[in-house]
This record gives sequence, structure tokens and C-alpha cells, in this order.
Amino acid sequence: MDLILLRKFPAFILIVVIISLCASTGFSMEAHVYMTNNLGDNTIIYLHCLKNGEEMGHQQIPYYWTCQWWFRIISPGQLLCEANVQGAKQLQFMAFDAFKNTCTGDCHWNFTQHGVFQNLNGEWKLQYKWPH
Repeated sequence: MDLILLRKFPAFILIVVIISLCASTGFSMEAHVYMTNNLGDNTIIYLHCLKNGEEMGHQQIPYYWTCQWWFRIISPGQLLCEANVQGAKQLQFMAFDAFKNTCTGDCHWNFTQHGVFQNLNGEWKLQYKWPH
């Protein structure tokens, strides 16, 4: 009986070590999300974001300013945001999604009158249009 227990014990230790290494390196990533207001003079963007349902706070971004979020993702996660522009325009959007991983470490967003653009591989792509 003791011999069987000794044979299983090293395998158990190996499994624990592998899971620990994966959790600390392979499935962990940092996300940097930048949001820039290019809507025009005297226009403020009011942002409210949730990371996996956890409150990330409210931000006010004046014209030509950038707001930044930095966070570590242990498992696949998302950053869901709501943008309001002086009460006139309102938009919910996914600023970061580890499942899609369209960002390579940094996610850059640009808010303009034409919509919300994301920088993908050095090119600005329209991702969301403002609702009418």
C-alpha cells in the first residue's frame, strides 16, 4: 500500500508544479488600455469601466487628453466600458477582450466625431459608431 502511495505522490507534485507555472506565466498577461479624446474643443468624455464585473471607476477625459488603465489578467478577461459625451452620446463597448486578444499588450482607442477607432497593427480602424 505504501509503495503505491509513493508512486502517485511524485506525479501529484509534478501536476501542482505545472499548474503553478502556467498560472504565473502562461495564463497571465498585462493589459494597458489608452483612450484619447479627439472629439473637439470643450468636449469631455465621461467613462465608466468594469473589468470582469469589477469596478474600475469613473474617468473624465477632456479634449486631447488620454486616460490609461493598467491591469493584470490572470485568466481570460474583459474590460467593458460605457462612454458618455456631455449627455448627448452614449456608447457601450468592449475596450479589451482577452478571448479575442486584438491588442498586443497595448490597446489604443481614439474617440472622434466619426466614431471610436482602435489602433490595430499601426492602423486606425473604426470599431464603433456613435448611436443616433
